[in-house]
Amino acid sequence: MKKSLVLIVALVFILGIAGSVFAANPFTDVPAGHWSYSAVSKLAAEGIIDGMGDGTFQGDRTLTRYEFATCIARAIAREDKANAAQRELIEKLADEYKAELEGVGVRVRKLEEKAQKIVITGKARLRYDNVIGGDSSEGVKHINLDLNYTYNIGDGWAVKAESEWTRLLDDPNASGDDDTMMSGQCEQLYVTDGKNLLVGKHAYKPGYGLSYYAKIQGVQYSFGDNIKTTLNWGHTNSDKDNERFQAVDLVVPVNSRTNVRADFQRIGSGSDYSKYYGAGFDTKLGNSFLLQAAASEAKPVNNPGVKSKAYLASLQYKTADISIVHSNDIFVGYTKIPADVAYDRSDADDYNYTDDFKGSQVGIHYVPMKNTLVTVWYMDGKTISTSNNTKVYRAQAEFFF
Repeated sequence: MKKSLVLIVALVFILGIAGSVFAANPFTDVPAGHWSYSAVSKLAAEGIIDGMGDGTFQGDRTLTRYEFATCIARAIAREDKANAAQRELIEKLADEYKAELEGVGVRVRKLEEKAQKIVITGKARLRYDNVIGGDSSEGVKHINLDLNYTYNIGDGWAVKAESEWTRLLDDPNASGDDDTMMSGQCEQLYVTDGKNLLVGKHAYKPGYGLSYYAKIQGVQYSFGDNIKTTLNWGHTNSDKDNERFQAVDLVVPVNSRTNVRADFQRIGSGSDYSKYYGAGFDTKLGNSFLLQAAASEAKPVNNPGVKSKAYLASLQYKTADISIVHSNDIFVGYTKIPADVAYDRSDADDYNYTDDFKGSQVGIHYVPMKNTLVTVWYMDGKTISTSNNTKVYRAQAEFFF
């Protein structure tokens, strides 16, 4: 198999690890007006390519697998500058060219067990919420740190954990069980094979998160290629008496642009169980729009004759990507989530306001610099149980690492 040098130019720009190098082009056969002049200059300055040794680049010549592997090896050496997605791409290329990389003396981390055993990622967040009306007019002002840990055991197996700290800006010495005050909690702790199996305390969001969006403790198993099925069995992880939990989730890709999702949860103790059903879809409209719509129904055990329903609809224009500076999106939506439909949604970003609420939301995401996300949104509606008018304003900045 042979690769063109054009693919190497594309590879380095996809990885984004060549940096902003404005060095002179060392190759006599790449004129300043050529489309690849800037790319070739960057590649040469970073030491990823060195030409033919006679001062020429010979960009029209095809490469052998060994020559391509040499370029991959040099990209691996600069992998510390890549983000998680880019590292994954490098690993895939390393797998493809394992023999050639070994032939040029490269010890590939993944294949030779040189991968980092412990990986720590996370984000820091500054948030300001202002609530007018409803059941509260205080809002939230806080600083939050969320850390995720991965210990790679080997053969794809890993132990993963999450811890979180929050301090209120108005009351930094707050303590106790206040919902807005968290200190070093073990949010998640589980073992996974990296593909299908997960055991321990982990996050669970069925479908579009109308009935449940929180942690559970137990076993999760996924299977299926065309239709993905996920089974969960265990206990809830909330203030609701640590009840037994069983769930089935289906994701059916209708085509490359549309998915249909369905979910079912059975939650309770002894022989008394509440049942929750959900269904919805998401689809891309054109190249820039994402439409979502979903509904959920609850049959609570304490009132079996009542069926309570929740609804969600949203439309998003474009996508903010934290790896792309100045990328942004705009979103609008409507939700109606009665309190008895939402069993536990404590992980939802706006759960303090959307449970027992019906109304609209509009907002934006913006990336002012790499790995930074600014969010601004506004909600307007009513609490369902009391019919109180509610308005919520949020301004938030998140820093990922």
